[in-house]
Amino acid sequence: MKKSTVAVLVLFAVFALLVLPAAAENSQTDRVILTSGYGESVTTPDKVTISFAVETTDPDAKIAQQQNADRMAAVVAALKGAGIAENNLKTTGYNIYSYTIGEYNPGKWPNGTEVYQVRNTVQITSYDVSKAGEYIDAAVGAGANSVSSLQFGLSDAKQAQERNKALVAAVTAARNDANAVASALGVKIVSTGTISVDQSRYSVSYNSLDRAMLKAESGTGAAVPTTIQSGEVETTATVSVVYTY
Repeated sequence: MKKSTVAVLVLFAVFALLVLPAAAENSQTDRVILTSGYGESVTTPDKVTISFAVETTDPDAKIAQQQNADRMAAVVAALKGAGIAENNLKTTGYNIYSYTIGEYNPGKWPNGTEVYQVRNTVQITSYDVSKAGEYIDAAVGAGANSVSSLQFGLSDAKQAQERNKALVAAVTAARNDANAVASALGVKIVSTGTISVDQSRYSVSYNSLDRAMLKAESGTGAAVPTTIQSGEVETTATVSVVYTY
């Protein structure tokens, strides 16, 4: 009889050790407020990326290629002269293709002439956005006849700074919501639980120039300097926070 009583007591003790802490934990985790916060930071860009292309066309593929090489060499030299370092200039595309002059592909040669077009594209990166117009004028003046991409963004260092600002704003927004809920319930927040941080995002400012305008300017001796407005770049962040009360 005593052995039976002892066995029952032991089983009860084990049950209490397993069940009661779990019940207490569930009770504690049920007393939570889950909020999400959104934050943003707006600043001016400190990086500009521009793509320039030289296109040449001729019935002789070798002539088109040589003309292109000569003009691109002049464009690269002009960009370097404007302050672009060697490591901030790279080739991003080189294409040669043929087509036939006709109603839908007019040209200076008679209809039915097969011609070859060579396109060479280089991309520059600069951390002096105020010189974007100067880079364009230098490249076009040297022979570039296409600007296919103009993007304003943030350097790695500034992007990290803006991300931190956006995260602080997001956390502050989440805490303000939690405080409002706690106040409405008549409870007090005592600690912070799990925090989830979504990947921050930042916008890129785009600009473009009309290709026909570039070709027209490239043939003039004294064109008006190109003016480029960089605008602003927005960095955003979202967090989810669990508060206990």
